[in-house]
Amino acid sequence: MNFEKLIQHQAEQVFGSKAKANIWLSQPRTVFSGATALECVRDEAGYRRVRGVLDRIEHGFVS
Repeated sequence: MNFEKLIQHQAEQVFGSKAKANIWLSQPRTVFSGATALECVRDEAGYRRVRGVLDRIEHGFVS
């Protein structure tokens, strides 16, 4: 399964554009211990973690 493509699609939905999604996905985040979201989605556990953060952002619980 291509977790990177799945998370890219979700991020585009959350942020409203591919450009904004790419910025968020490619910058180191404290919530991911200084890693980028794309670095985290290399396996299913990381994908679920990033997906959860995007879900919280989408619902107004910014972390």
